[in-house]
Amino acid sequence: MEECRDGYAVLVNWKINQMVVYDPLTRALDLLPVPPAEIRGDMHVEFHILASEEHHGPFRIVSVCHEKWGAQAAVLSSDSKEWKIFPFSEDASPQVGEDAYIPQGGTLVNGFVYWTFTSGANIRVLSTTTLQFSQIEPPPLHMEGQGEFKPGETKDGKLCLVCAVELTLVVWVRRPDDDGVDRWMLDKTFPLQDATDEITRYCQDEHVSLNVVAVISGFVYLSTYCEMRPNYCWFMSFCLETEELNKLCPVTLFAIPYPYIMTFPPALVCNRVNPQLEEA
Repeated sequence: MEECRDGYAVLVNWKINQMVVYDPLTRALDLLPVPPAEIRGDMHVEFHILASEEHHGPFRIVSVCHEKWGAQAAVLSSDSKEWKIFPFSEDASPQVGEDAYIPQGGTLVNGFVYWTFTSGANIRVLSTTTLQFSQIEPPPLHMEGQGEFKPGETKDGKLCLVCAVELTLVVWVRRPDDDGVDRWMLDKTFPLQDATDEITRYCQDEHVSLNVVAVISGFVYLSTYCEMRPNYCWFMSFCLETEELNKLCPVTLFAIPYPYIMTFPPALVCNRVNPQLEEA
């Protein structure tokens, strides 16, 4: 499993160099080739799907291969099923050194893919329109016990970063400052100690931390991690607008989660008003 978005799941089998895009709702499946070996090399590879606005219309797959010093993008259309490779792009300020890690798990927000570094270095950005890379600075404050920033969008579509500092969620929103330049603004902090007290007791007062999985349309999806029970955690959602925390389900086997938002079944969408109801 490599990606879930817009009702599609992207799965890759590197042994046979094949990739599939699957719609669990309709069971439609597209068999596609993986990116050419010439651009993969020893770099980390990930995929992002760009779905069409029309139901089951053509889509694009953007593959990004990256390392500490830069990245390279390739794009495939479901119509042509051929990869178009773009040049390797070096970072303006290479992230080297012991604290520099290859960013993993880029997040697609409003036509841009964002990668954050655990070292607090500049955020790598890819435009899915031009397939060009750029960089933006991270939030200025780095707090003790802070986890990795997770990009996402607020309910009104603004770019945000959410991180966990122990049992507190911290939200940064990117918006224009007084001088009109876009900057990261500390938006809110949400202490969740009381809401997770039951989980803390279950772990016998051992250290419990939060892991931010995704931020989608103003909802933060997160999981707990307990040192006493590393294979047991809770999967939860938190609404940034209402500040409501929902404990969705316990997860007994630890694995990389991929939040899946299902498309609304077309059969349940009423495109036209019933004439009899309109007259009534």
